[in-house]
Amino acid sequence: MASRIETNSPGLRYVSVADDLKRQIESGEVQNGEKLPSQHEMAKQYGVSLTTLRSAVDLLEQRGLVRSAHGLGTFARAPGPGDGIPQVLLVDDDPQMVELLTAILEGEDIAVTGSSNAAEGIAELESTDFQVVFLDLIMPGGSGIELLKAIERQDRKTPVVLITGAADAALINEAMDYGPITLIRKPIRANQVRQVLEVLGVQGQASQAFKLGTRLNPATRSSPNLSPSLTQGSGS
Repeated sequence: MASRIETNSPGLRYVSVADDLKRQIESGEVQNGEKLPSQHEMAKQYGVSLTTLRSAVDLLEQRGLVRSAHGLGTFARAPGPGDGIPQVLLVDDDPQMVELLTAILEGEDIAVTGSSNAAEGIAELESTDFQVVFLDLIMPGGSGIELLKAIERQDRKTPVVLITGAADAALINEAMDYGPITLIRKPIRANQVRQVLEVLGVQGQASQAFKLGTRLNPATRSSPNLSPSLTQGSGS
């Protein structure tokens, strides 16, 4: 099934493993619903560490190409009709912010499901696999922390992008306890959203068609408004 991954950069090995598995699933070499070998077996087959293999599987799960069932294993999920359209959950109580983000995301050929509070967002998570969740940190009737707790309870690997205009470091630090968080501060700009989507590997047909092969400049990550790689908290 697998071939050894040769690269001089350990940090890129998990991407190479994920790309190879993606190729096998999309080509039909690995059938839809087929159970993959154990992660220990695949790590040996690819000649990588178990940590690297797990990172590759997490990346594939974020992209909807595999699904993990606790105690049962990991299963391939081949793309079907309509699967090429990424699904994003947007949870924000501000109608203007929802309208702006929806326009940006739909302009990138990404399907958007909107919720105005954490409870509605949690209900949507239970019925749909989203590639990314855009989440307002402070909302009436409860904070975005409640939705982060739900993601953790459901053992999901869904990337979360926090949207906040508040300089509440304590609340942001609490959010980070529930896993890797990307932070975008208000006011939102379209290029910020596109950069975050590229970093997370979530792109619709529009982005793929005009992609020039460039990657986000690491210097951009230090922008005061855009922090795509905040530290992973102890909760994940």
